[in-house]
Amino acid sequence: MWSRFDAVVVDRELGWARSIGFNSVRVYLSALVYSQQPRPFLSHLETFLQFCRQHELTAMLVLFDCCGIEPRSDAVRMTTREAYHRFVSHPALSASTQKLIEARYREFAEGRGKDLTLHIGKDTPFDVLFWQNWSPNPGLSRMTADHWPRLSEYVDAVLDVARKHPSFIACDILNEPGCLFDVPSVLTRQQADQLVGAFVNHFSEHIQARFPGVVRTIGSENLERMKALAAHQSILSIHCYKLGAELSDTLTQALAFVQEQKKPLLLTECLANTDNWLKTHGEERLSTDEAQLRHYQQTLPLILKRDLGWYSWGFVAGQMFTPFTDILYPNGYRRPAAVYLEEQLRLKP
Repeated sequence: MWSRFDAVVVDRELGWARSIGFNSVRVYLSALVYSQQPRPFLSHLETFLQFCRQHELTAMLVLFDCCGIEPRSDAVRMTTREAYHRFVSHPALSASTQKLIEARYREFAEGRGKDLTLHIGKDTPFDVLFWQNWSPNPGLSRMTADHWPRLSEYVDAVLDVARKHPSFIACDILNEPGCLFDVPSVLTRQQADQLVGAFVNHFSEHIQARFPGVVRTIGSENLERMKALAAHQSILSIHCYKLGAELSDTLTQALAFVQEQKKPLLLTECLANTDNWLKTHGEERLSTDEAQLRHYQQTLPLILKRDLGWYSWGFVAGQMFTPFTDILYPNGYRRPAAVYLEEQLRLKP
């Protein structure tokens, strides 16, 4: 999005968001693109925020992100199907790991995802089949303290631009801090978690000191993580893709906790039509228009009953990651879930 910014597409899609009834968008930024193209990146960010204002949308900017797989310098391009068969026959992977890969990804790799292209290196983790070309920002290899000064320049440049725009409402310091699928071999999982913790602590303090008026949050992947990182946030946020009673119970617990903290709560990811992101990826039974609509009909009313702001996952289908959870196609066609969503948003006072 940021390296090949297309103002016409961005303007059009933000207009679609507003026409459905959304009043805010949450967008991922890129420290890598900023480092390569600082002036164009900031210019594009300013254009993006101007479009948000024109379409009466506010914007939450995600500064960093733990999700994804880091690119490899030795990577070669192949289809998802080719990559899948490479992993399930890889001699370095145990039989149990190969069975896990087959259970998790066979349906997607042999079905709707087979022709998507991936970049696979010698040590690329097999969960690249899920993340595809989604890259972490900046990645564990660049979260160490020696990278902080350069990353601080990026944060300062972004917030210097953003804070001047009335459409900007908050920064998400780090998306899903515990979502670590690409831990370097030189680190244990515990060391990786400690590295992320120090990173969050540094940039939370940096933003609070340098930009005291900027609202800070962290897109926590679960309730436990939200509680653990509460001190670093001025508004707490949580992601929840649970269904039915589990969703209601999680939101009840989250709302009770934020009342104790005397801070607001945002549900910053929800509504993706998946049973479990990593149980069976791209499951056909949930990917159809009819299944997505049923998911929205079952889940959206539970969210709308709560007194909190929320961001749904998935909007315009693209060439990467989970297009079956998106609700519009690039030509503007609205899947039934988008039509239902618009109806519900217009009914809500």
